[in-house]
Amino acid sequence: MTHVILGHCCKDASCVQVCPQNCIHPAPGEDGFASAETLFIDPNSCIDCTACVEACPASAIKPGYALTATELPFAQRNREFFESAPPAPRVRPRPVFGLPLATPAARLTVAVVGSGPAAMYTVRELLRRSTSIRVTVYEQHETFGGLLRRGVSLDHTGVRDMIRLFDVPFGDDRVTVVPDTEIGVDVSVEELRATFDAVVIACGATQPRRLDSATAGDRTHGSANLRQAGNIHQAIDLLVAANSGSPNLRPPTLAGPDCIVVGAGNVAFDAVRWVAKNRDRSAGGQVGQLVVLSRSAPERASFTPSAFYELLELDGVEVTVDDAGALPPAGSDSALLQALSRLNTVNLHDPHAEPAGLRIVLSFGQEATDVAVTDDGGVVVTTAAGRTFHAGSAICAAGFTTKVIDGVPLDRRGVVPNRQGQVISAETGEPLDGLYVVGWAKRGASGGVGDNRGCAAETVAQLATDLLATV
Repeated sequence: MTHVILGHCCKDASCVQVCPQNCIHPAPGEDGFASAETLFIDPNSCIDCTACVEACPASAIKPGYALTATELPFAQRNREFFESAPPAPRVRPRPVFGLPLATPAARLTVAVVGSGPAAMYTVRELLRRSTSIRVTVYEQHETFGGLLRRGVSLDHTGVRDMIRLFDVPFGDDRVTVVPDTEIGVDVSVEELRATFDAVVIACGATQPRRLDSATAGDRTHGSANLRQAGNIHQAIDLLVAANSGSPNLRPPTLAGPDCIVVGAGNVAFDAVRWVAKNRDRSAGGQVGQLVVLSRSAPERASFTPSAFYELLELDGVEVTVDDAGALPPAGSDSALLQALSRLNTVNLHDPHAEPAGLRIVLSFGQEATDVAVTDDGGVVVTTAAGRTFHAGSAICAAGFTTKVIDGVPLDRRGVVPNRQGQVISAETGEPLDGLYVVGWAKRGASGGVGDNRGCAAETVAQLATDLLATV
């Protein structure tokens, strides 16, 4: 029985390097790697050696016989990928190590701002290219790991276990981690640029995106209008509190009987699952219906298949589709769209009896433009099409943008302007010497943990190129 890669694959590609059959694709450098949601194992080539299982940092590979009912579609996806993909190369491409950063006599110093996955892969790449380098990592919190430690649901043990990837690079004697230090507040970017040979911005895009169109381009006020205000809550705040285990940091109490979830990515689904599992406690006990607003149509959904199947596994929960939103297309070859099309549809305008369990309603094609508190303490959500949704509370999970840091340019999308990781001036387009960026701040809030590996390699390669040009 072949092994199967599940939906929470991180695309770190450690499995590719250890597979003796070269049967895991698309590999880094192959067509389709950047856009693939997961990697895939060729069932006709896999010899069940389990090397990939041991190498996977996210515990996302299982033998076919051990798959649960909701994991079986991933076996089908693995088969379908190789039925439609061109023949894979027989020989695994050799890794490209790239330019060294400095000679042993030239001790390079680099500051890395942030300590999440993008920072971790950047530090790994820096250490690989230089034996004499000295790296200082600045983290505004007490512990490193970024959202991987603070924002990933406790249910996702495989993904959370990836924190072990930090042990080797952050424990290297060439690396110093400075906690409780916020760049732009405790230390300025200009101070770092004057002290280090290079500065890499790796603090991610952790600030919730604003929704109100009138101030969408105003970066000075951040997202205060969407942070907890009455019965409006941020999904990331809810998850951080739920994951903390601290009695001083408690998740909010949600007002019901309806709750609107703005956004339908994996973070939104994590919040939905938390509500479903905490309905018997005070935190979510008043909520009988969760309406999840997805800006995209079903065929372009932001959530991964694994996140959707996890909803179906919840006890006492009915997952449905809003009949007034975009509906899954009929006759699709996609296993996810087929599963969505089998869900019952509901009319949100019809009064519904208090359900015995929790009803989750997926409403597609609903781009929320504003979330506001009503006079009676409820919440109203308005969409681009003029549709309004009323509820007792709302959870905002509409994505993230990069926090403003003095000395670091930021465009209207919340992305640091750059060329292959070298930061450029937003006004002139000229490079800012010694300043680089990686991760979500570099490419926007998209991609999983493993996507940062290639992203970091590109940025460090550009840094190496720039250093060579100055010699």
